[in-house]
Amino acid sequence: MTRPRKERLGRKRDHRLLPPLLLLALAVAGCARPLLERAIAARGGALQSLSRASQAEVVRGFPGQWAWRFEYRVPDQLRWTIETYGEVQSVSYDGRTVRYFLGSASLPAPPAALGDFASIVRWTSVTTLDALALDPDVVLRELPAGERPAGAAAALEVSYRSDGARYVLSFDGSDRLVAAEGPVVVPTIVEGRLRAAFSGFTPTGGYVLPSVGDYTIEGEPFFRETVLRWVPNDPRLVPASFAAPPAPDFR
Repeated sequence: MTRPRKERLGRKRDHRLLPPLLLLALAVAGCARPLLERAIAARGGALQSLSRASQAEVVRGFPGQWAWRFEYRVPDQLRWTIETYGEVQSVSYDGRTVRYFLGSASLPAPPAALGDFASIVRWTSVTTLDALALDPDVVLRELPAGERPAGAAAALEVSYRSDGARYVLSFDGSDRLVAAEGPVVVPTIVEGRLRAAFSGFTPTGGYVLPSVGDYTIEGEPFFRETVLRWVPNDPRLVPASFAAPPAPDFR
């Protein structure tokens, strides 16, 4: 009688024997990075920094018309400058420290509430896309059709190992980022799950960027942002910039 041969160590397995659900999981995991790469390419390519000047109609927290600037440098440096009540206030994070400026003057210690500014830094990092492929704390998963938000042609789940925070990015048929959602704390104003819908895509400095963002918090209207000017890859925006007050204007 012939004995059945034992499988040798290192012998290749026949993938036809793998359970169909496992094959599907492997296929989905393998698609996450290509979707991210396609989205960056659809936008016009990688970014080192991205700044914008905007007007916003805010309907929750402190309703009214706001004017602000966001200046972001990959992977986690951010300054938010707000023009309100005749004053310019800015919150800046240089990757280590949060600073608060009133005009060009720096407060010795920022208000305690600004410790929550980290969630805005992360939101900006996630929605700008470039840092996601570089952060070892990030887990990416392309969502199957049954898990995508309504209307999304493709979607990417972004999860952080360190704290379990979860974001969902939605893309259209051209791989453009058209919506995002995730946890955010806007110091002293609101806290919850923020959702943004992006529209009005226009060419700007070799990139295709949205001119309008409609934001909700916990499903309730929050603000509509109209971008007046985008500045991709501003050469003046170097790491040391985030330890200083903002420049008076964009280049």
